[in-house]
Amino acid sequence: MTKTEVQPSPEKLAELEKQRDAWEALEKNLEKVKSLPWEKFDNIDSAKIPQALDLVQVLHRDSFIYQYLQVKQTGEKKRVPRPSLHLNNGLISVSIFYGAVNTKTEKDGNGETREVAILKGNKNLPRFVTAILDYLFGTIAFEKDNLYLINDSQFILLSELELSHRYKTGSKGDFRANELLDILKFIHEQLKLEPVKKIQTAVIACTDFQIDLKARKILTDCALEEDETYFKVFDSTFREVMDLVKTYDTYLNMVIDDADSLHNASLQPIYTMLIACRELSKERFFISKSAERTGKGLRHEIISSVFETKSINLDALKGKMSDFAWASYDGGEMLLVTEAGAIDKSVERYLKILATESKVPARKIGNDYAEINLTGILAIDSNEKILLSSGMNSRVVNIAFRDRPKKETDSERRAIFAPYWQAFTAQKKNKTSRSATTTAGLASLVHSFLYWQSEKFQFNFKQVEMNNFTGENAEFDDVQVYVLEEYTKGKEFVFFTDNIELQTLMKETYFGTNKKERRKQALDEIGSYLTPRKFLNGTQTGYRSMKIIKKQNIKRVQKALNAFIESMMDDK
Repeated sequence: MTKTEVQPSPEKLAELEKQRDAWEALEKNLEKVKSLPWEKFDNIDSAKIPQALDLVQVLHRDSFIYQYLQVKQTGEKKRVPRPSLHLNNGLISVSIFYGAVNTKTEKDGNGETREVAILKGNKNLPRFVTAILDYLFGTIAFEKDNLYLINDSQFILLSELELSHRYKTGSKGDFRANELLDILKFIHEQLKLEPVKKIQTAVIACTDFQIDLKARKILTDCALEEDETYFKVFDSTFREVMDLVKTYDTYLNMVIDDADSLHNASLQPIYTMLIACRELSKERFFISKSAERTGKGLRHEIISSVFETKSINLDALKGKMSDFAWASYDGGEMLLVTEAGAIDKSVERYLKILATESKVPARKIGNDYAEINLTGILAIDSNEKILLSSGMNSRVVNIAFRDRPKKETDSERRAIFAPYWQAFTAQKKNKTSRSATTTAGLASLVHSFLYWQSEKFQFNFKQVEMNNFTGENAEFDDVQVYVLEEYTKGKEFVFFTDNIELQTLMKETYFGTNKKERRKQALDEIGSYLTPRKFLNGTQTGYRSMKIIKKQNIKRVQKALNAFIESMMDDK
């Protein structure tokens, strides 16, 4: 009785044809790479690259269970049950045998000689070979000089550090991350392979709608496509998101202090997302400020849920271990500083890097130094004083939150905020406290997008003067008290020259090596500065130069005066 050969189904045949096209294309591209002018690649180990690629054997498939290697010399199909490497570009997969194919002559049972293929595997598969094959197969691809991992519905931008992590570069005999990136760029310059999936660099794709930031549109009734990969992918429906947009708008109006702050707060999510997907270059950073328990934390929870958010510890950026701290921020889209102390010149060095730089050298434990991706937008949550230099003030976007009424009890506050916590957060298994849902984060993003649209897609951030005189900060030194008392009398400036009382207070209040700097900062806190001014010299002819304390920042002066008058009333 003869065995009946089972024919593959039409679906199986279609899959095998797709497989054949894939491995034929990979073999073709592999041969192109090996024949590139590697002598022109400026690296001392450039000759190792084609040598290592000579050992790459692409495995084929048929209707049998194991993949095979078609040996050209003998025509044999050598079964390989344990491939050296699997490649997957999200649409199809192939396997690789890494080693040599040798032949030897042997006699069969009839005494006739024949050529027999022998596979000799090499266990030491170089990491750079894996990266090259990923590029040739379409698992990773270039788009406008950026390298992306695209085998999932949501792509990953590969920084040097991410590249180092994925391919474990820097080991003995292998290339470092920056060298590997140069190799891939060299190959891409010659082959210019198109991505196997369309890289939607500025599209946030959800269950049934998309936000296209490049086209500046919200698209409804559209699903994810298999041959596309997106900047963000979320499992939320349009109806679920829109139901929360109005609630989020109500929440903002309740917690934000003034119209200009509300304007800035409304633009923050979409601005951050545009930077994250490289549609804009970062120029700004955000500071939210008020007394404690005013809703800042919940708002940041909501916004950050749709970003790759890194929590920033400013203290960790100092000292010998700082490299590892910087490395942990790689790929962060929102760089969040919570419960920050006073934001002043003592931390400006680190804030400037976080707020303005897009790359910084750092390393993870056990890895070489690499350029990390630091393009994320800095967002600071502070209850304390905000005093920055003029250079940083030109970049900061302030958002003032409304302080809760002094007589409001904890139970009253909880009752007011409870509906919003319920709407925006959910309990998760890995946390004891509730966390913001991505649906809430998308609601904040859609709300921000619609507001940006109403602003004709412009970012005209407003100047907001923070209130530095809340809680424990609502205390003034003797000089500040003197100046503010004079201001309450309607005076536009205060004489320092010939003012013995004020001069004495200055000496008693600010002394030591940094007395001038401390005096300058104290006056700056109340929006004032010491400056010379010429006055008519009484009945005599000519002018006399005299020093006065003058108002410089009217909004800051007014906030200081309000706090001063309120403190005077409290004392009574």
